[in-house]
Amino acid sequence: MSYTIEIKPETFMVESLTQSFGQAHIPSPLRVSFQTENFIEDGKDRILVDISLEGLLKASRPDNGKILFQPSTFELAGPREKIFWNPDNLKVAIVTCGGLAPGLNNVVQNLVTFLSDRYRVKNIYGVPFGYQGFTHDPLTKRFAFGWRRLDSLSVQNIDFEGGSVLGTGRGHSNPISIVDALMLRDINILFTIGGDGTLAGANAIHEEIKRRKVPIALIGIPKTIDNDVLWVSKTFGFESAVGKAVEALRCAQTEARSAFHGIGLVKIMGRNSGALTATAAVAMNDIDFVLVPEVPIRLDGQNGLLNAIVRKVIDKGYITIAVAEGAGQDLFPPSEIEKDASGNVKLKDIGKFLQKVITDEFKSRNIETTLKYIDPSYMLRSQTTSADDSVFCAKLGQNAVHAAMAGKTGCMIGYAHERFTHVPLAAVALGKKHLDVNEPLWLSVLAATGQPFQWK
Repeated sequence: MSYTIEIKPETFMVESLTQSFGQAHIPSPLRVSFQTENFIEDGKDRILVDISLEGLLKASRPDNGKILFQPSTFELAGPREKIFWNPDNLKVAIVTCGGLAPGLNNVVQNLVTFLSDRYRVKNIYGVPFGYQGFTHDPLTKRFAFGWRRLDSLSVQNIDFEGGSVLGTGRGHSNPISIVDALMLRDINILFTIGGDGTLAGANAIHEEIKRRKVPIALIGIPKTIDNDVLWVSKTFGFESAVGKAVEALRCAQTEARSAFHGIGLVKIMGRNSGALTATAAVAMNDIDFVLVPEVPIRLDGQNGLLNAIVRKVIDKGYITIAVAEGAGQDLFPPSEIEKDASGNVKLKDIGKFLQKVITDEFKSRNIETTLKYIDPSYMLRSQTTSADDSVFCAKLGQNAVHAAMAGKTGCMIGYAHERFTHVPLAAVALGKKHLDVNEPLWLSVLAATGQPFQWK
């Protein structure tokens, strides 16, 4: 992966409560409960952020006749030999925010079971309906929603369900009020599970905690089926969403193949990144057009999309189109920008737009066609996980617990080069990850579809 933002070694230095509140000196209970001696050593166990030759060369510079090598590196996630918190009197809160994704319950389940069974933590609470669950009256100290007491038994089999057993929600990210709530409930560790908006909110909460100089650890766990969070090669639920998207594409193709001049059009989630749409298309390997936010769409002209669609339908007899929800937003007339509760710009419906302009194009040419439009968006995010995603969720949850118990704070559990890492939330806020159109995934799309690199 190539990075367009400037990265420096200090960008990835993870904060720890040990820097202000004393060393981690308690022997890890994993020696007994997990029977392991495989502990990560801070400062020593790190991996490169950029493993490309170009990245290595950028990290090297001459210095007094020698080559000074200062690459940016991630701190590896995993258990530490000494932990910061005493499990006996520890209080932990877990919150799920933003939209749904396959695997939310799996992550919650693994957080709770690992805290309870391996670290012997007794006081674990689920915060309902995202950051809104911290809402309380500062005078009466009464909370708008009751928090849920969690243990290994209460989360048993929740991985069989889609959605979030805690409930989720957007917005309501008031760091001052949230830290007030954490202090009222004597919470020592907060796990936040969500996408870039949730993680940005978590970073603001972390900064408020630091401003007050209170010992509260905050660990983020990235959640987005768009796979657009920086420093994470794969997010939980992505693989499951790909499988469901492929099902929708197959249905659309069946409809198209069964009609004269049939067209199957499927809109797939992907606000800023076309990774989900592109991956599903490659998995099908028989999609004719793939439209993503990273590649501008030109409708008209000899080499435009509409003419290409007409030619393909006539030549092949039917076609299937996959379009990411964030594609082609510049095709709509300018209008007032609206945002949702998370601060995301509300997208125009590119699926219905294409349905109309494609149908109108065929009518204008007096060519018969049948177009079937499928929008499986909420089916993608509300399902349960695939087996591989379940394994991934388990590892995410376990590594988040390891980080928190060691006193790490203000960081997210990342995933790079097949290893789990600690990534400062400030580094996550540097931008969004996009589909790289020069990388193999998009080149595979072009090879499978035969569509041009750009619409000119």
